[in-house]
Amino acid sequence: MILTIAEIRDLAQFAGLLLTDECRADTSEDESEIAVEDCPEGGLIDTDAARVCRYAHVAYFADYPDEGSHGLGPELPNASGEARVSASPPPQGSHEGDRL
Repeated sequence: MILTIAEIRDLAQFAGLLLTDECRADTSEDESEIAVEDCPEGGLIDTDAARVCRYAHVAYFADYPDEGSHGLGPELPNASGEARVSASPPPQGSHEGDRL
C-alpha cells in the first residue's frame, strides 16, 4: 500500500491523534509517498547494532526504497522468543539499505 504524507496525516487524525500546529501547517511534503508492506521474511538489518529485527510491517519512502526502511509497531521475537543477534549483518537481499 502506498500513502501520501497528506493521507497519513488524515489517517492520524481519524485515529484520534492530535497533531501539532507545525504538523498541520507544513504541507511541503504532502505528496511524498510512503510504502507500507509486510516485513520481509529475513527482517530488517540494524547495521548500527549488527542485528536483524523483525516487525509485522515496514514503511519506506516509495521513491527511495534503497534508503532503508522503518519497522512499524513492536519488534517481534524470533522462534526462540528473542530478537536474533549476529556478529555481523547478514548479506543484503534484493534491496539495498536495511531490508533483506
